[in-house]
Amino acid sequence: MTHDTSLTAFLTSVIRDQTPQEVLQVGLGDFDLTLSACQTLNTLDDAAMTLLTGTRLQHAEFLKAVRQRNVDALMDVVELNWTPADEVLPDLYFQNRSVDLAIINEVGPYDQALVSLYYVDKMLASRGTLVIHNADTPVMKTLCQYLVNEREYTVQHTLGGKPDDALIPRLLRRQFHRAPGFVKNTVKTVIHPDLLRLDEDPRLQGSMVVLTGPVAEGDIDMDFDTLLESILEEERQ
Repeated sequence: MTHDTSLTAFLTSVIRDQTPQEVLQVGLGDFDLTLSACQTLNTLDDAAMTLLTGTRLQHAEFLKAVRQRNVDALMDVVELNWTPADEVLPDLYFQNRSVDLAIINEVGPYDQALVSLYYVDKMLASRGTLVIHNADTPVMKTLCQYLVNEREYTVQHTLGGKPDDALIPRLLRRQFHRAPGFVKNTVKTVIHPDLLRLDEDPRLQGSMVVLTGPVAEGDIDMDFDTLLESILEEERQ
């Protein structure tokens, strides 16, 4: 597989701009991209990454590649864990772990992605940064849409996305979807339902999307029923 250097430049730029101290990466993803992230963190003071490789095989492959490239010093900033993300993230959360920046790679079935996102969302610091890799795949695209439309994440940067030329209509549709049921029913009698549908945000059509988390206001649970329904609908199309 050919490595996309534009992804590396994009991610390293985000890390340098944010200067995070606690970083969590879910899934090994592209090795060169992960290695570049580790190298960039190694240049920052007191920065560290918890890398959830997901399997013993990927764990071993990562260590082998690090040795082959003579970059063993990077392991000073990396804590590796081969336990599947949907099993280890609850433990990290209940240990009161907090992260400034999280990187999520596609981690397989949507149920694993849901659990990963749930706990990453809880562990992310107020106004923290969330990087979604492979954001143009069906499951990850749905996750991004959910975070922006329902969890009030904001799009910070995107690689390959398009400018949003319909900001006001999008805001109006978003307010409609948050309105009480009786308000929605009244509006639907005078406006065609298709005009009220939240279309895909063009900024979220890139291969890598960087989101800023909302300001923390207590412990707000994500609506998993809505998210799961969206993902299943995406898979049926």
